[in-house]
Amino acid sequence: MFRQVTRLSSRRLFSVTPKRSNLVGDLYIQHIKAFKPKALTQAEIDSAVKAFQLPAKPSVPQADVNAEAVKQYESSDVETASPASVGAGEVKADEDWFVFEEVEEAHH
Repeated sequence: MFRQVTRLSSRRLFSVTPKRSNLVGDLYIQHIKAFKPKALTQAEIDSAVKAFQLPAKPSVPQADVNAEAVKQYESSDVETASPASVGAGEVKADEDWFVFEEVEEAHH
């Protein structure tokens, strides 16, 4: 009996969002497209690369060491450093030197 009449407008109902431009990306792509690599000559390639050379063989160090000096070194006494006497702060051998100090608790 009663029909609903829908009226369509002559305009289309589209949502239009403005195009977001990426200025940095566009500039980058523009420069990439415009890049034209130049051909390198063999002389330019050779000047950029250094030729490999093996390092020089090491020489044996020459020191003024003779057999007499070695014998004198081997026969010499071993020098050791003795600790200086501490005096009043000496620790007895039977005392334990690694002891935790007891912390006294403050009573309120």
